[in-house]
Order: sequence, then C-alpha cells, then structure tokens
Amino acid sequence: MRGDGAAIRVLVAVREPLTAVGLRTVLGEAEGMECLPLPEDLSDLRSLVRRQAPDVLILDVAIRRDDPELVPDLEEACSETRVLVYVDHSPHECALRYMLELGGRAHLTPEAMARLDDCCLTSLRQRALGCVGTGARLAEVVAAVRTVARGEVAAAPWLASVAGAIHGATRGSAKGAAISVRELEIMTLLAEGLTNLQIAERLGIREQTVKNQVTRTMEKLGVHNRTEVGLLAARHHLRLVPDPEPGSGPPGT
Repeated sequence: MRGDGAAIRVLVAVREPLTAVGLRTVLGEAEGMECLPLPEDLSDLRSLVRRQAPDVLILDVAIRRDDPELVPDLEEACSETRVLVYVDHSPHECALRYMLELGGRAHLTPEAMARLDDCCLTSLRQRALGCVGTGARLAEVVAAVRTVARGEVAAAPWLASVAGAIHGATRGSAKGAAISVRELEIMTLLAEGLTNLQIAERLGIREQTVKNQVTRTMEKLGVHNRTEVGLLAARHHLRLVPDPEPGSGPPGT
C-alpha cells in the first residue's frame, strides 16, 4: 500500500465471472479501497499488471497453476504489487490443513512438503503474500487485502506450519512417523481409483510394496481402509508438484 493515504488499488484476476464480479463489488464498497475494472482478457497478466500497477492483485489459483512462473515474475517486475491468491476451496477442504491440524496424527517429511502442491503452500513458495478461499466471509476478504497491501502475510493461524515448511522445517504432530513422498504419491493414485497392482505398475514398484505403504499411511492418518485414504485425498484436493526435469530447480519454487 502506498504511504500517501491513497486508496488501496485492487485488481481482481479471477476466471469465474460471478466470483470476479462479487469480489470486485465487495472490495469496491470497502473504505479506503479502489477496485480497477475487471480485465476482459487474463492471458497476459504480466503486461496488465505492469500497466495498471495495482497495490494488490487477487489472483485465481487456476491461473497460478497454469503459469507457475507468473507470481515470481510479477514480484520481480512489479515489486509494489502484492499478490493474494484466490483458492478454489475452503480452508476446511485443504489437504495441508487436514494433515497438519485436523488429522492430528500426521505430519510430513521435508521432501513431501516440497512435493505437495497445496494451494496455499505453493502460492507462498512462489512469493504470494496470502490466500483467501471460497466460503470466506466478506470481512475476511477485505481484511486479507488490507494485510497483503501492508506487505504482511494474510493466512489462517494453521498456516504458521507452512512458514516453517518453506524454511525447511517439518511441522505437525510429533506422534508417529512422517508421511513420505512415496506415500503421498500412492494417496493421489488411490484418489484416482487405481488398484494396488495398477499403482505398482504406474510407479514401477512391487504390488506388495504398495500394500505395505498403504497400510503405513492408514496408520499415520488414523483411517481404517484404503478406500478412506483415497477418499481423503480426493476430498482434500491432494496434488503433487510434477517431478522436476533433470537439471531444473527444486519443485514448487
């Protein structure tokens, strides 16, 4: 936010028209905010942000997923613009929140944290300053924009775990062993409805190894069968960052 007392200039870049209109209307009515016109074309946000120089960009997480370099590029080229990512689910539907907080028994290895393509975790890795999701109250959206405009992180209390993960620390319950990258991979494939044999063929490992991994994952998550593991992964939108190409940087950066 500019220090001259001027209104916070907000640009909403969300693909779903009704959501975009709703966000712009709510923020446009908030004291001390000015909402820029909704873009007709979201295909070149880099140029649009450079031209309009908003204080806060509300960015659709789907755009961020399709263009992983967008947020880092904007941070470098438009350092005065702060990014607040609009995610496509509520905090209660977040895989990371479930495993770090609601599950109560599970935590993740640093390598698994690096591979987890969670909306908030990946957005913060890519230098966004916060996330707001579906179901957020109007006051929460306004507060998030104000927080990000100040250059502060707008995140729910449970996202304190994310800050540690970004800096290489493992957070979560101390009970039991941490969930590994392989176990996350198997969880995502269970969510697709694959059998143990199909998962083994997909990953190039033995079927018995898959069975063993599923059993350990069930124990860590506190569920009773493989179906529950797959449903949990599907319900909480579990995604993984693709394996990096040889010679590329670490995932999620």
